[in-house]
Amino acid sequence: MADDHTESTPVQPIILSMEVDDDDVFESYYRLQIGNHVKYLIISPATFDRDTVSTPLQSLPNLPYDKEWTVATISRDQTSGQLKTSFLNRPLPGVKCKWHHTSVNCLELKKTKQLTLAALEAVSQSTLPTTLGSSSTMIAKIARFDWEVPRIGHETRAYQLLEGHGLSPPFLGHIHENGRIMGFLLEKIERRSASIQDLSECEAALGKLREL
Repeated sequence: MADDHTESTPVQPIILSMEVDDDDVFESYYRLQIGNHVKYLIISPATFDRDTVSTPLQSLPNLPYDKEWTVATISRDQTSGQLKTSFLNRPLPGVKCKWHHTSVNCLELKKTKQLTLAALEAVSQSTLPTTLGSSSTMIAKIARFDWEVPRIGHETRAYQLLEGHGLSPPFLGHIHENGRIMGFLLEKIERRSASIQDLSECEAALGKLREL
């Protein structure tokens, strides 16, 4: 039987996404999973060497992962050489175009294949109210960092306009992170690339698109 006074093991962060400046001129950005939450870390230039910036978790100072903050910034004092940490608990930008009735927590998606930096194949680890079932592979597209939110917002709006016209994969729902929308799910469709033999069908699809 465990001692009542034994402290619980601290939650270890997991890097979900990162944008590293190899030249150490600009800031490096990290998206971290902390238990059931996502927080963001910024490392200023001249804080760590290149190898450490690529795999920083073991070199980080102790961060209060259980406290209320969304963004932490780590820098190094150029005079003393000591690490400095600052915290912000600011709301993060999200996609404003919420039109679908389904919204899935990003941490309930299990990645099966990385397609691009911001797109992946995934299966849902929760009950997703679709006809696909939880074991079906979907395409997830997310905004990893603030500057990618507008692009995801434009794509979300485009799929809203295309809904029901047979011109795009079925839109399965929004993806949220800590409550804010930052991505979407599409049905994965196995198809071949179009060829010259498909010209008439392509022209018909283009005609439908122009009518929207």
